[in-house]
Amino acid sequence: MELWITQAVVIAALSVCVFISASKSKDMHMAFIWGFNTLLPVSLVYCYFGQGDLAHKALIMSFVIIYLIRMNIVLTVWYENTAAAKLNEIVPPKQFALLSIVLVNVFGWIYCLPFYWAADMQGPFTYLEYTAIIVYIIGSIWHFGSDYQKRKFKQNPNNKGKIINIGFWRYSRHPNYFGDFLIFVSFGLLAGNWWGVVAPLANLMQYLSDAIPKSEEMAEKRYGNDWLEYKKNVKCLIPWVY
Repeated sequence: MELWITQAVVIAALSVCVFISASKSKDMHMAFIWGFNTLLPVSLVYCYFGQGDLAHKALIMSFVIIYLIRMNIVLTVWYENTAAAKLNEIVPPKQFALLSIVLVNVFGWIYCLPFYWAADMQGPFTYLEYTAIIVYIIGSIWHFGSDYQKRKFKQNPNNKGKIINIGFWRYSRHPNYFGDFLIFVSFGLLAGNWWGVVAPLANLMQYLSDAIPKSEEMAEKRYGNDWLEYKKNVKCLIPWVY
């Protein structure tokens, strides 16, 4: 019970902070920064109360910290090249504060949920932990690599008005989302039980029901027939599959 009370206080405090920040902001930038960084304090609380050994807790925190280092680079230095930056065009300013609170709570309660069980793990790593490490590495390369390629592509003035179709973007229209999904799959694997499915499933549903449709709508308006042709030849999310 103490664990859940602590988590509720932490997430509520972050919700208040992001509400104030988003209310004063004219875009969704701070909402995403607060949302993603919710992973750190919530993960620390799970590790503090968990009965697992140091190795398993260190693995959890390594996954979270490395992920957040990359995401904070993307959300600060590379922000203008992200789909999140374009949300200001379709999300009414009145919704910024509400969406900010939703992001904090989704990251805090759902995306971090596998760590509740992972923080209780003891003993040598099993095939699940090793599989999680492999999936995490692949997801990180795919996620960060595709964002890096997009940034370099956009920086080239010769590519203005063109659709990126090189590197990871040859195999998926949203390779950064696919890489992100794999990272949450790795989080789920650390749980060691079927409850771990909650985080990657929620992440996938968020992409399929919200992020991807909005991104595709904006891309079609911007690129027209070129985008429709790109859609015919390149899978949406999962390379060679979907």
